[in-house]
Amino acid sequence: MKVLLAGDWHGNRDWAARCFEVAAAHRVDVVLQLGDFGLWPGREDAWLDHVDHHAKEAATTLVWIDGNHENHAALDEWRSGADRDGLVTMRDRVRWAPRGARWEWAGRSFGALGGAVSIDRFLRKEGINWWPQEATTQDDVDRLGDERLDVLLTHAAPTTGAPPARRLPLPESILADLRQVRDLLDQAVARTAPRLVVHGHYHLRLHARLGQRTVEGLAHDKSSPEEALALLDLDEGLELRRP
Repeated sequence: MKVLLAGDWHGNRDWAARCFEVAAAHRVDVVLQLGDFGLWPGREDAWLDHVDHHAKEAATTLVWIDGNHENHAALDEWRSGADRDGLVTMRDRVRWAPRGARWEWAGRSFGALGGAVSIDRFLRKEGINWWPQEATTQDDVDRLGDERLDVLLTHAAPTTGAPPARRLPLPESILADLRQVRDLLDQAVARTAPRLVVHGHYHLRLHARLGQRTVEGLAHDKSSPEEALALLDLDEGLELRRP
């Protein structure tokens, strides 16, 4: 089984189509998108229809986790439709993996823990382009649980794998929330002991190792496929390679 992992899409229709072209070329079974997918107010149906169309054309399926830049109020309504694995079917070929969802592919265990903090939220309007539900919570981590995972999918990164810290002139409330989300992701990694953690959010290709664990960050829709995408052949192991 082959999986194509993708960093932030930001609702970019052309980039989504390009990602599915790469998926088709490599005959992948699933595209896994790592948040800031692009589910935004007033365009949810059109965006989901667009993505579903290209998934069908590529003979694949999309599974995505939420980032900070999503319509979280709409996602709250979708959540009740989760199946026994916790995944929500939004279109024939589009499924959302809410925080805490767990499933298996080719004998490998996957877990989703989306969410992050918008550092510019003081410039945004609640319910228009910012939602307080964006940040990962302790309840999300507890829902993910303690059972071991092979692959943990996040939007923000745990301490190992995050870019170097920068001194940002931000309100203390935002800095505190950033620290809290980082601590929660560290807790989730400690509790589930994944061999592979893959995230988006920082718009950079990042790589780190801690013992037998790999933490990989993927870039975004303004990057090249080599920076923003990664291939995972589950029949061969958990080593990522560039498309």
